[in-house]
Amino acid sequence: MYTFAILFLALFAVLEVAYPQAIKKYKMVCAFMCFSFLVFHDGFRWETGCDWNPYSYYFEHLISDYSIDEPVFEVGYYLFMLPIRLVTDNYTVYLIIHALVFYSACFYFIFRFSTNPFVSILLLYMVTVTQMGTNRQFLAMAICLLGLYYLIKRERILFIALTIVASFLHTSALLCLMLMFLTSRIKQLYLIIVLVLAVVVSLSGIVNDVAPYMAMFIKDDTLAYKFDYYTSNATGYSFMSSMVSLFRRMIWIIILMIFDGRLKNKPKYYYLFFNMYFFSTIMYVVFNGTVLQLFVSRGLLYFNLAEIMIIPYVLYLFAQNWGKILLMATIVGYVYISVFKGFANYGEGNDVFLPYKGLFINTDYERIDKG
Repeated sequence: MYTFAILFLALFAVLEVAYPQAIKKYKMVCAFMCFSFLVFHDGFRWETGCDWNPYSYYFEHLISDYSIDEPVFEVGYYLFMLPIRLVTDNYTVYLIIHALVFYSACFYFIFRFSTNPFVSILLLYMVTVTQMGTNRQFLAMAICLLGLYYLIKRERILFIALTIVASFLHTSALLCLMLMFLTSRIKQLYLIIVLVLAVVVSLSGIVNDVAPYMAMFIKDDTLAYKFDYYTSNATGYSFMSSMVSLFRRMIWIIILMIFDGRLKNKPKYYYLFFNMYFFSTIMYVVFNGTVLQLFVSRGLLYFNLAEIMIIPYVLYLFAQNWGKILLMATIVGYVYISVFKGFANYGEGNDVFLPYKGLFINTDYERIDKG
């Protein structure tokens, strides 16, 4: 399923780069096909993705075991799920509605601001599929994207309001308020200094030394539980894997910094996307391989979305020639490697994502093996 999804979405992305006029003519049809496939991909999965058991159990027992006074999860998630649960007890119906809401917001934002929308859709799959199943945060991300629209339009009050609304679905959405300070171009010298400092902090190992003391300052019981869960479930540190991941993130930043002057007539919001991704990379450098890695990575999901917007600008550096098509082929390979590396981060023998299990896919391998 995942390989097919990458190739399917890559088809439209490559066509957009190689034959822009043709894809532009049928843009709405192609967009509908991609949108429908992604909704099917997420909506008809079964026992696939992060946190399947707690979320499916919550849906099944929402009416009998939970209330708005004791929602367990954020109250906004309870209110989002309640009307659906009152109508049906079919969890697949809920997943389809969830996917419709999430991808509607993503597609609206992408087609409004991306220089290559179908390339961004392919990259969106890369960024989100390894987090598929984080239902509350995906809904929060959808609202934050709409809020980002208003931040770009310089309507900060609406941005703040939507960010607060998103926090009622997942508290981590409040981190997006930082974006108000990342809208302007930052001198490259400052960026380099910050990156060097991040590397020094990472190599010092101070994060692991400080982490146990941080828990003492967390007074909220729910946040304290999450902190303990993520720190206690941190995976082992792989230097080689970390270097590959860091190179993967830095390559786009380095290219865009070197050729910044060649990006003529770029919109003002370009630097917002660039700064978002640079901040995400800095946090990755500081916390990767530490006990806080999983805890921080969830919060960085909002900032990682900037990757789907900045990579198309690298394509913009190339003329309409074979060089651009070759770069597009490289991006497809980049997406494939990133997706399966992301799955591997969950540890060997973990079947959270592999194999993909859906309502229309026979995954009873044990029965097949026995004939």
